Amino acid sequence: MGIWVFYYLRFTDYAGIGLIETVLILTMTIAEIPTGAIADLLGKKITLTVAFLLMAFGNIFMGLTPNFPILVISVFIAGLGGTFESGTSEALIYDSLLETKEEHTFDKVIANIKSIHLLAPAVTGIIGGFLYALNFRLPMLASGFTYGIAFIITFFLHEPSIDSEKFSWRNYILQTKQGIKQLSQTIETKKITIFLLSVGLIVVITSEMLNDFLAVEFSFTPQELAIFWSICYLVSAVMSQLTPKFIKQFGLKKTVFGLGIIIAVSLIVSPIAGLILGGFTLFVRNGFGAIFENASSITINRFTLSKYRATTISTFNMFKNIPYVLTAYLFGSLANIYSAKTSALFLGILLLTFILLQINSIKRLRKPS
Repeated sequence: MGIWVFYYLRFTDYAGIGLIETVLILTMTIAEIPTGAIADLLGKKITLTVAFLLMAFGNIFMGLTPNFPILVISVFIAGLGGTFESGTSEALIYDSLLETKEEHTFDKVIANIKSIHLLAPAVTGIIGGFLYALNFRLPMLASGFTYGIAFIITFFLHEPSIDSEKFSWRNYILQTKQGIKQLSQTIETKKITIFLLSVGLIVVITSEMLNDFLAVEFSFTPQELAIFWSICYLVSAVMSQLTPKFIKQFGLKKTVFGLGIIIAVSLIVSPIAGLILGGFTLFVRNGFGAIFENASSITINRFTLSKYRATTISTFNMFKNIPYVLTAYLFGSLANIYSAKTSALFLGILLLTFILLQINSIKRLRKPS
């Protein structure tokens, strides 16, 4: 929910938010592969239990923070929990389908789950906006309470018995190495991985921080933004259902390239956008971003062995997040100095240029020598 920007701005400025985001993503990036390997070796169920416990504590701690340093610590704790969850729930779902020989339905299942993930904040976003009006700490505390419920639910999950491994430090090291190798096991796999990462890394920068900055600069109030994001999530939930049709109609590469171009254009027009046009561009990025994330998930899961699944997904997420770690503070500072709209323009031009270069490179490879 966009309320977090208003909450953070009570303790710092845009540059400070960039620093907080750097701490968050740096934590998640460094811990991605180790926690993924732990999930594959110790079990995905127990890993999710730890994940939601940390996220519950981190968000409650965040809601009670008295100053900026404590806020950073709370974000670190919540981020560590997010790392344990990253890729684990997705791997658990795919392995559960694999156990019942229903893995061919994963594209529909992941689209449905993504829709549910988007519908939930559509409802809680409105609640969060009004809670913020009552007391600015309430949304974070409510978020922590929700993660607490998820923590309890994990005790009732079923762990699929597929390619299970016993934990040992030797297995842990081997697990990590094999998880990384899954992303480049063949030339085709390597091409697909690079392709998804290339567009995905810029999309991460946009979705994690810049969109919320832009919403503030488009002159949304906290209450308006809560309602807006709720509607935006509803639209994205509907668009998520279109994932199988997009992939079937256009194929993975054309789908991701097309989404990338649309997202780039929506960023480029930001400097001339007001409340209406700006809101529309946010709708566009969130809706098509949902399809992009689904397409990435489907692809990675299809070419990864079950016993390396969580490790591989975590590795992919780590590579995707590294550029965000390196640029989060920079973008926060640019937003402070030049405005978020100008930062969006530069990012859009960078993304569009990269995509056009990729398309040109593919065309040259297809030409007979």
